[in-house]
Amino acid sequence: MNLHQLKVFYAVAREGSFTRAAQDLSVSQPAVTIHIRALERYYGVRLFDRGSRRATLTDVGQTLFEYAQRIFALAEEAEHALENARELRAGRLRILGSLTVGAYYLPPVINLFKEKFPDIQISLSVDNSQRVVERIAGLRDDVGFLSGPVRDERLLVRPFLEDELVLLVPPGHAWAGRRTVSLHELEDQPVILREPGSATRALLEDRLRQEGIRPRVSMELGSNEAIKRAVEMGMGVSVLSWAIVRREAEAGLIRLLRIREKGLRRQFEIIIHRERERSRLIGAFLDVAAEAARTL
Repeated sequence: MNLHQLKVFYAVAREGSFTRAAQDLSVSQPAVTIHIRALERYYGVRLFDRGSRRATLTDVGQTLFEYAQRIFALAEEAEHALENARELRAGRLRILGSLTVGAYYLPPVINLFKEKFPDIQISLSVDNSQRVVERIAGLRDDVGFLSGPVRDERLLVRPFLEDELVLLVPPGHAWAGRRTVSLHELEDQPVILREPGSATRALLEDRLRQEGIRPRVSMELGSNEAIKRAVEMGMGVSVLSWAIVRREAEAGLIRLLRIREKGLRRQFEIIIHRERERSRLIGAFLDVAAEAARTL
């Protein structure tokens, strides 16, 4: 099998798009199309459903994709083995965190790791929790951080640290002088939520359902920074991680209230693919993450 053609096929299947695959491979889209057609012609099969706007895999294409995942995972494992032989004097780690942990908890972890292993290249990306699981399970990144639970047999899960959700209100709000609030009081307030797929939103909605509470949702915003700004401007109240809003509260831009009901604390987890378990480089990073978590 032509491994270059397989690499092109893998990129298209992974991205779900000929255009994005071409961008990822730094080639033209026609070149990607030529390689895919050549692969299909050689084996006499159809790998993608041409009737879909996305690059949707056929059954045969899905089978090849699963083999390609294993092939390229083994290739990366070989790279990690060579990195280990160099005693961590070189290498690269791709870290992916959910929006909360990636923006507010991971920078000090990475800073500590770079102090210990200055020659290791690290890339950090953030996405919602659902995408973190998908990318780690698909072997597209090396280590993921998110709030659990995680149920995927391909992944190994380790605890990272615990986080608490709090209620945000603007300084001029009627509750600004209070220390605590009940979730039931949210029924009379305009509530600003994160987007669907966010672990913060999922945790809050699950707790509200348990209490039989139907909040008045005024807005859905896709970033924590946008939510903080909206609360500062008096556009509503919201529930976010304490770590996200600590600085704004200390500056007097917003007020924080603890929520009386239990169940709004969450455990952040570390996930890696089972096929990466033996990587010495990943193991060193996990050790540093555990060390840093004790001071966060």
